[in-house]
Amino acid sequence: MHYVAFALVHQGDTDLTSSPYERRRTALEALFADHRLEAPLTLCPSTTDPAVARGWLEWTAAGLKGLCFKQRVHP
Repeated sequence: MHYVAFALVHQGDTDLTSSPYERRRTALEALFADHRLEAPLTLCPSTTDPAVARGWLEWTAAGLKGLCFKQRVHP
C-alpha cells in the first residue's frame, strides 16, 4: 500500500489550503527532498505537458484510474 501525495496543505503551523496549488506543490516537493521520503510515501507525478499527461492514461497496468487537473493561477 502507498500513500500518494499531491500537494501540502499544512506546513508547520502554516495553513496552505488557500495558497495557490503551485506553492503547495513546491512545498511538498521540498518536504520529500529535505527528508528523503520514500515508499510507502509517494510523490504523485506532475506535469504541464499535455502529451505526458495523455501517456499517463495508458498506465492501466499500474492501476491508474484517471488524472487530476489543477488550474494554474498566476498573480
